Amino acid sequence: MRPTLFCVSLVLAVAACETSTDPFIGFDGTGGLSQTQADGNWSFTVTPAGPLACAGGSLAAGQVLTAQLDVFSDGTLAPATSFWQNTTVLRPLSGAINLGTGATLLVMTASSGSASAMELQGTMTAAGSFTGTLTDPRAGSSVVFSACTYTTTGNKTS
Repeated sequence: MRPTLFCVSLVLAVAACETSTDPFIGFDGTGGLSQTQADGNWSFTVTPAGPLACAGGSLAAGQVLTAQLDVFSDGTLAPATSFWQNTTVLRPLSGAINLGTGATLLVMTASSGSASAMELQGTMTAAGSFTGTLTDPRAGSSVVFSACTYTTTGNKTS
């Protein structure tokens, strides 16, 4: 009886610590996603929120930013083929997604070589959703639209 209880306890303990995207003995990993799940077209909806007071020129509540994420196997973005946009203008996008946890940090630059950039930070899921915060400007950068922090939700569109 004691060896059986020990084995069951060991399996449960290992399963509880599982954080990969692949299941272990039928237990799903938590928080992770694959390169394919992160890669593709995403839509991010912003809502102004504290702590920065949003001034004129800020993005409106419900404004949608779209992005094409070309994700390498290590979770970093291919800068030549990843971009974001809020109009028809394609803008530079860089950053990384931790595929083991879904932690996401994207840098949305106003244009190539510009010192103006925003930072999108949050969590991406294997189910194709995102929750986080968009901060304009990114620390050490100039504003893209107007100084503001936004609560952001997102979905993978393709």
